[in-house]
Amino acid sequence: MNVARFLLRDGNKVGAEVSPEGLEVFTYEDQKGQLIHALATVKAEREFLRQVPSKLLPLYVRMEQALARAVGRN
Repeated sequence: MNVARFLLRDGNKVGAEVSPEGLEVFTYEDQKGQLIHALATVKAEREFLRQVPSKLLPLYVRMEQALARAVGRN
């Protein structure tokens, strides 16, 4: 699988070997001609983040996930 580029709802871009199929995304082409899949909903972003290895995520996302686990939220 190729690395796809995703745009998180906060504006950060993440490259991951995750298929956009089944996720609520808006796909567009950037100035370099690369396809960017903008995650359109909270649900889509959560589903995406579950599929991505944590080392590829921005630090603040990893911290939010750790906090959610610590207080029993998902």
